[in-house]
Amino acid sequence: MEVAEKFAKFVTHTEYHDVHPSVIEYVKKLTLKQVMGMLVGSAAPTSKKVIRYVMENSGKPESGVYGCGFRADVANAALANGFFGHASEMEDDQFPGGGISDVTTWPALLTLADKVKLSGKEIIVALYVGQEMQNRIAMWASVGTDGIGICNLPFIGIYGATACCAKALELSEEETKASFGLAMVQGLGYMHTWGTDAHFWESATVCRNAVINAQLAKDGATSNPVIEKCLDMLTGGDKNIEFAKMTQGLGQPPFYTNNTWIKKWGFCFFTHNFVDVLDDLMRKNKVKYEEVEEVTVHFDELRNVIDRPEPKNAEDSRFSIQQILAYQMIHGECGLDTCTEISVRELQVMEARQKIKVVYHPEYPKRYFSGEGRLDLKLKSGKVLTGAMDQPYGGPKFPLTMDQVVDIYRKYCKGILSEKHIERTKNVILNMENEADLKELFDICTFRHLIR
Repeated sequence: MEVAEKFAKFVTHTEYHDVHPSVIEYVKKLTLKQVMGMLVGSAAPTSKKVIRYVMENSGKPESGVYGCGFRADVANAALANGFFGHASEMEDDQFPGGGISDVTTWPALLTLADKVKLSGKEIIVALYVGQEMQNRIAMWASVGTDGIGICNLPFIGIYGATACCAKALELSEEETKASFGLAMVQGLGYMHTWGTDAHFWESATVCRNAVINAQLAKDGATSNPVIEKCLDMLTGGDKNIEFAKMTQGLGQPPFYTNNTWIKKWGFCFFTHNFVDVLDDLMRKNKVKYEEVEEVTVHFDELRNVIDRPEPKNAEDSRFSIQQILAYQMIHGECGLDTCTEISVRELQVMEARQKIKVVYHPEYPKRYFSGEGRLDLKLKSGKVLTGAMDQPYGGPKFPLTMDQVVDIYRKYCKGILSEKHIERTKNVILNMENEADLKELFDICTFRHLIR
């Protein structure tokens, strides 16, 4: 129970003056990404069924449902917002760590903050302690979790989301520990769900459950928060997880929150470094699509989840390296149109998908993002261009600036928010430490969006 005890102290006693300026800056970047992601996801066709469910079971009007023009009780609003953030596929992940993500922490906390009217500083602190906790657990548990086909986004993200909510509700150390024990039994996720609605449901239920966990703990619910035992049982008990390192140097650099890789496009992160390599090779060498004979990507075994030569539909195509690289080759830039029903059936894209070849390397470790991320671009002239990136732009080796993140925010919010509201919401987020609350942001995202 040592892990839970140390994290409970950290969550309970961290205050705004304890948060490093680099973390504050990073929290703002991730807030831009998740606010945008929830708005984009609210307009996705797959979200209609969840919107319908929440509208029919809305309860008390406590928190806004992004992009939908109504309020619901805080748990169901978090359910919807957590689904939206993931349905956009714009969540930001950490590796190693099984794809632990901000799509658990941010929707849960921002939804609860709407109800309890947290200040901007309180929101920053709550997001930091939750993201720091889940990133640390996921980093050091990944030696056991990566290779067994689970998705840490819900398995471990439930701890981060619950920690955020525990901080928001000002739980005591004992209550916070109790909330972790409740979290332990409420997060499940598996790689074989990727490309289906169930994958988005993983984050949705985590966000809802996190709010409830904190509320129940505040009301005296008991649990047994043996996080170490839980992770050992999950991974077989023979992976030598270094539990002490999860809490070593808590509150000090290096900050694991800042190790969250930022996504540029709304499809599986496993594809992003290959898109960047292809883009760099074609731009630097002025290669046109018509000159391309074949593209070979070199995969670790876990990336077989994105080896989908003939994606069935738009959601399936978000996990198809063939679809994504084909679109990039033809159009020169990925965006909202990369993974749609139209683009999946576009004749030129279908032709281009046949040019993508996958070579597996069993010698690469069975870990997320293992290997060099190599791509070979063969031209019809016979020339072969090769590039490699083990991380995409947006990973810790190639961090995005705030201006680049703002550009992503503007790009994807266009058509959902008015230009005026895009700028206003951006300014609120960038100035959040000086905001008494984020009511204006929540109001714009819920009620003053452009309803389609």
